[in-house]
Amino acid sequence: MTFLRDATPTGNSIMKPQSTFSPAPLRFIAALRGHSFRPASPDFAYADAACVDPESLICLAASNPEGRFYGFVADDTARRAAETLAAQRGVFNAIFLTGRISEILARLNNGAVLPSMLDYLCCDESGSVLPDAERAALFDLAQNRLKPGGLLVTSYKPYDSDGGALRFLVRELAPEMNADQKQTFLLEIRKLATGYLSRHPDIDAKLKDSIVKGTPDEFFALFAQGAATSMTFDTKVAMTGRGMAYAGDAQLTSNYVELAVPADAQELVVRCRDHVLYEPIKDLALDRTVRSDIWVKPPFTLSSNAAELFGGFAYGITMPRDAVPSSFAAQGKTLDLSSPLYTKLIDLMAVLPVGVGDFLSHPSGQGENADKVIAAIQILVACGIAVPMRGKRAATNTASVAQPRFVGSFNRYIDKTSVTNDDVWMASPVLGCGVKVTAREALVMQALNRAGLANSVSALMPELRRLAETGQASAILPMPTPTPEAVQEMVRDIVGQSLPQWYAYGMLEAA
Repeated sequence: MTFLRDATPTGNSIMKPQSTFSPAPLRFIAALRGHSFRPASPDFAYADAACVDPESLICLAASNPEGRFYGFVADDTARRAAETLAAQRGVFNAIFLTGRISEILARLNNGAVLPSMLDYLCCDESGSVLPDAERAALFDLAQNRLKPGGLLVTSYKPYDSDGGALRFLVRELAPEMNADQKQTFLLEIRKLATGYLSRHPDIDAKLKDSIVKGTPDEFFALFAQGAATSMTFDTKVAMTGRGMAYAGDAQLTSNYVELAVPADAQELVVRCRDHVLYEPIKDLALDRTVRSDIWVKPPFTLSSNAAELFGGFAYGITMPRDAVPSSFAAQGKTLDLSSPLYTKLIDLMAVLPVGVGDFLSHPSGQGENADKVIAAIQILVACGIAVPMRGKRAATNTASVAQPRFVGSFNRYIDKTSVTNDDVWMASPVLGCGVKVTAREALVMQALNRAGLANSVSALMPELRRLAETGQASAILPMPTPTPEAVQEMVRDIVGQSLPQWYAYGMLEAA
């Protein structure tokens, strides 16, 4: 199956990579459109232009120690708090700057050197919309301060209300249509707007009535009032006017029409690929409330060589092997993942991340065709089963796997904290992004780090008793008060399932 690059993860993962804005997946998505990138250099620079979650950026910096990460925060109070947090976690490649984007841009233009030229510029305004002047400043910053081939990632609400995509398309397209075209447009809306129409049966009924009666203008009149704007279209105009090229959706699985778009709308969406309003049309079909666009600054390198585009990544599966499905169903299609090639790839990637070359040189990959391997990996990524990542990490010490230790100062800080029943952030220099693990796992890792495998139960008991005193232990164990037998079973279960991945993803290492 050849995907039309333009699906939703299975969700069984115990480890939950927070990889939407991390460098490796961003480069992978751009590679789907032929953008070839040099390997990340030791001095790559990454900026978060609306840093409302410093811990997330600090974790990203800890997971990419060769990069420099800049977070733009609102004021000096926020900056000092972020710097204190970074110092506590022992992360010194995360720098925080105070001010709005326009203010920081002005300081840069007046000779400030931090940050100078960027490889990645990200801004998530899905929770808080930037004023128009700040959005323009963001685009100016991308135009003036991204390196050639650098990526801008901007996440935003494409419309200001439910049904905004349909309203925008009706107001833009219907006035230019003749009677036959309007009637055809009604039929196309039936295919494209299934998500919106399912939430608004009254609108759906009026659409059906207009189709039967042949009165399209009656239906279009429902959208005649109110603003009809599209942040999607406005962003495209602003970025192409600055010479930037669209490079995909940062929500990786949304780049595959066959797995993301409802089956009845797929042919129509593909047919509209060259339409000036293609992205708003796709918004309607995907029924999405948030977009995450990737733009690349020219000049950039394009390639059609799959090995060049995808051979530089490692790929891993962060869910247990027995949780990986043998088939994947989406939008009326079912992909069989049980063939020998898929089985061999999944078996290996569920143990440790591998590159294409690693697999071909492994006994499991002997005799396999490189192009078929790359195609199979792309399908596993598209299905949300495999994850593109930085690469393998060589163990610094293998003296005793029975005495695991946290890797890196960000993770070692967990030993100093009191874990609650919330998920816990960890840095993974292999994934190249932060990972959230459950409180159960974090507590076991903490006990292993403190006392080793042999004494982990005795190290874990005081922490669980502490949680029991606050009524939180029941979220960790199926009983209000922990017993040695239950704790031993908990350790055995979690270690048996997760310890190999903790090592493989560089969160634990042997002492």
